[in-house]
Parts: sequence; structure tokens; C-alpha cells
Amino acid sequence: MSIRRSDYESYDYQEFWEDDKRFYEDRSERIALKAMLRGEKSRDRLFIDIGCGYGRLFNEYCRFSKIVLVDYSMNNLKNARIRINKFLSETGGRIPRVLYVAADATRLPFSSGAADGILTVRVVHHLEYPGKYFDEVSRILKNGGLYLLEFANKRNTKNILRFLIGKMDVSPFNKVPSQVGETIKNYHPADIKGQLSSRDINIEKIISVSNFRLGPLKKILGNSILIFFERIYQKLFSFMAFGPSIFIKGRSGSSRSEGQGREGAGSGLPEEIVPVGTISHFIDILICPGCNESGLRLDGEKIECRVCGRSFLIDKGIIDFKI
Repeated sequence: MSIRRSDYESYDYQEFWEDDKRFYEDRSERIALKAMLRGEKSRDRLFIDIGCGYGRLFNEYCRFSKIVLVDYSMNNLKNARIRINKFLSETGGRIPRVLYVAADATRLPFSSGAADGILTVRVVHHLEYPGKYFDEVSRILKNGGLYLLEFANKRNTKNILRFLIGKMDVSPFNKVPSQVGETIKNYHPADIKGQLSSRDINIEKIISVSNFRLGPLKKILGNSILIFFERIYQKLFSFMAFGPSIFIKGRSGSSRSEGQGREGAGSGLPEEIVPVGTISHFIDILICPGCNESGLRLDGEKIECRVCGRSFLIDKGIIDFKI
């Protein structure tokens, strides 16, 4: 059965996460993300968060000089813009360039080889055919670029136990994705690894995340104790990859050309740091998602494609590239 596109225009995703019931999951993901970003260069680097939601994880990668937040939902991006501007005004220090883009994850409006780093958290389980998205990641990453991916793990401990005692019909051991409800698909680690490998993205690190995500444990032990054990588990037992959520740190290989796939090579970004929301300083990395050509022109509250004539509106600093 095909999965239905999740509707985040009429659903408050920010409220979903700010509920204390998900404090443990949020902290678990931040522990993993911090470990994967540790030691990575950030100055004069472009980092793209694809499926950013309301900008929940922004403060984990805000040290990058240039940041693009991408989501399909305009509502999510409007919340992200408010939240991030507030965060930056309160923290002070060096302010990164930040761009907000509404786009389809399988048709990204960025030139080939534009990104130094890409993050995707809680997105792949909403994709019917994640291969199309991985093609885009491979295309827009620079050679040697960093790719951080989270996916919902089909082969998690809970599913294995339920299968073994006959409470679940679908085997967690084969590579066929398993559907949960109408909007979610869980994937086997071997499937995801194969998808990345075939696109010349080499895996450097795997972290098993939210390993104690069980309602009774939260009630009995509490978040603080669970997070303590989560840190230990992530460091010592991630090699088993039995958690409900898996984080992968990958690096694009050198056997491909940065210009492969869709067009739009771009000419890169200028080096100086500029204020938040200055769209003109990102124009060189943008391409038209309709005709895949570069050379877009910023015209007031819209961006125009000189090749196919399409126009993309800018709503409160957010470019709507959905077609």
C-alpha cells in the first residue's frame, strides 16, 4: 500500500515536540548529532537541513557559516524562521547566513555540488521511494561532503521480540520496508546502507538512537535516567543497530563528478557573513526545480527563471519552490 503524504500545514509539529512526552527522544537525537558533528569544519561551509520542521535542531549546527532550511510545509518554515531569529537574537555572536526554502525533497532547487553538509532527520520514513531523494543528496553534495541521515529502523528490538512471540506478522529481518499506518515506512539498515553505497556515499559512523523508547520505562525510570543509559548505549552498542531510530554519518566519494545528474552547476557563495534572510547571497546556488537550470533572478517578492519563465513567490522571507 502506498503511503499518504503527511500534512504539516494543518498540524502543529512544534507542539508535537515541545510536549514533555518526547523529551527523551529529542535529547537522544541531539546526543547522536553532536557526536557526528564533532570535529567537522563549519566556517565558510554551506549546511542544508532537509526536512527541518520548525528548526528544532538548528542550535546543533548553527556554527556553520551558511545554512539552508528546507521543508515541504510553509507552516513549519514560518515557525522555524520565528524560532531561529529569536534564538540568534538571544545568543549573539557570529550570525550565520540563513535561507528558508519550501521544496520537494525529491526535487531540490540547489545546484550540483553546492552543499558541504546535509542533514535529514525524520524524513525518509515519509518517502514512498527514498531512492529519488538519495539521488538528489548525491547530486548536491560536494565531493567529500558530509551527509547525516536518520531513518526509522524496521529491525529494532521491539519489532524483533514481537515477531519472535508471534505478535507481528511482518519479519523485521528482511529488507522489504514495513508500513506503519498511512504515512510511515520503516526501513532495514541493510537497505539504507545499500542505497547510500550505490550513490558513492561512504558510511563512517552508525549510531543507534532512542534505544529505550518504551512508555513503561519512561514512567518508571524517568527521562534523566534513560538519557544517562542512552549515552552509554550509543557509545558501546550502536554497532548492533537495534534502536528504533538509526543515525548514519556518511561522506560523498570522489569517483563522481560534481556536475552529474540535474543541471545547475552554480558559482558558489561569497565568503563574507551577511544578515539573516538575505536571499540575494544564495541566488548562485539555486536552480529552477521545473527546468533544472540556474540563472535565477530575484525580483522583489519573487524569484524568476530566465529559461522557462516560472516564478516562485517569497512569503515572509521563505521561497516557495514547490511545483
